[in-house]
Amino acid sequence: MNYRHHFHAGNFADVMKHVLLLQLLTRLNAKDKPYRYIDTHGGAGKYDLSTSEAQKSGEFLTGIHRLVKLDDSIKRNAPEGVKQYLKIVEDMRAGSGKGAYPGSPWFAIEAMRDIDKATIFEMQRDVFQQLYFNIRDKRAGLHERDAYEGLLGVIPPKEKRGLVMIDPPYEVERKDFPQLVELIVAAYKKWPTGVFAIWYPIKDRAMIERFEKKMFKTGIRRQLVCEVCVWPDDTPVGLNGCGLLVINPPWKFSEDADEALQWLFPHLRMSENGGHAAVRWLVGE
Repeated sequence: MNYRHHFHAGNFADVMKHVLLLQLLTRLNAKDKPYRYIDTHGGAGKYDLSTSEAQKSGEFLTGIHRLVKLDDSIKRNAPEGVKQYLKIVEDMRAGSGKGAYPGSPWFAIEAMRDIDKATIFEMQRDVFQQLYFNIRDKRAGLHERDAYEGLLGVIPPKEKRGLVMIDPPYEVERKDFPQLVELIVAAYKKWPTGVFAIWYPIKDRAMIERFEKKMFKTGIRRQLVCEVCVWPDDTPVGLNGCGLLVINPPWKFSEDADEALQWLFPHLRMSENGGHAAVRWLVGE
């Protein structure tokens, strides 16, 4: 997978990740106390799907494009998280053109309250400059820094509550994501009450099983797996699906996630046979 996210912006994996992100923040908003949102790989914050990069991959056509084209009567019956997601996209496009698409930091800032704060990392110089231009919000601190070493320096935050979104460049990972597991274990040790959401691609089921086995062996409790696979596991397309591993999910989030993914799956699936959407506990209480 190409690290440059504008090739993949708005694809089915983005749809899944951003809908679940909004649902996580909605649950955090239910309590009065402020929280910190931390994005380890923030990207540009905003994308233009009419650019040559996005047009070349065309991945958004089987993601956000499918949802936007749905009849209003169908969208009205969508779960709240999906409705919120579509409204944020529509609002951005009303001001920036129909090719505009938000990144994770943009969705998060739209969902946060005035009392909440964000810390956003991006290590690629040119992408960070775009992030700096796109995200202009006094609640957000932007850092041109490698989150693999930077994250441990900012947790636990002074708010004590919060969410860490981790979506690293997986081409630098190997096999069962050993660097990622190491980061998660170290971060959890420093902030055992934080919510951690780790997005990952599903291209090889055996590799994902090894990753899950490694995460199980960490001893970390309350690990929830959210998955959507738009192709059957044995389809050689490069990206069959994606997952979001959530550690310490907020109350009722598992139900929110399952409702959203079951609604999204028939609209995003690429094959009439096979594929799935599922939410399950890898490790319980």
